[in-house]
Amino acid sequence: MPPKTQDVANLSNGNIYLVFYNVFLSLGWLIVLIQTLHHLVYEAGSLDGLWESTSSVLKIFQSLAILEVIHAAVGLVPSSVAMVIPQVTSRLVILWPVLCAVNNTHSSIGLPMLLVAWSVTEVIRYAYYFLSILKHVPSILTFLRYTLFIVLYPVGVTGELLCLYAALPTVAKTRMYSISMPNALNATFDLHSTLIVFALLYLPVFPMLYMHMFAQRKKVLGKSKKAD
Repeated sequence: MPPKTQDVANLSNGNIYLVFYNVFLSLGWLIVLIQTLHHLVYEAGSLDGLWESTSSVLKIFQSLAILEVIHAAVGLVPSSVAMVIPQVTSRLVILWPVLCAVNNTHSSIGLPMLLVAWSVTEVIRYAYYFLSILKHVPSILTFLRYTLFIVLYPVGVTGELLCLYAALPTVAKTRMYSISMPNALNATFDLHSTLIVFALLYLPVFPMLYMHMFAQRKKVLGKSKKAD
């Protein structure tokens, strides 16, 4: 007997909020995906104008992911804060001081790679989340949620690193957002060096997150097979 669908009227206030949050984010990322594919198809794969076509919506919906750290921290969702922070932080670093600040990253092949990987991942992930709250997740969505990451995660990470690499010469030359001594704060900051360290952190962090998803895949899909 299939599980009974959760009536929205019987949900807690927290879960009602999460349903609307996840529906909103899923639709937002669907717009990013449609904009990306529309541009690539109608511009014959050209990267010219791709950033301009997608950036407005992308900036809004990726930035809203900051709320996921708060959701985990206050116990609104069962996610580990330690797992959420690296995922959200990596996206925001690539979005703001790399893609938004350095124009030559827009011609990197990494841009369409990360746009497609991010948007497909997020459309599925947020749809899975809100349908889980309603206890009405189609089996195909569960399969996609815990299978497509096998390809999408490496593609997305590769795209992120390619864009970051494309940004480094400009960041080094202009010293954007860098702080030199002496100054009133008696502190120094170099964005170029920070981005290099950030890229190196992918070496330990990406395998950890990737293996975590494989463990989740085994747990969830294994449970589905037993139920069948």
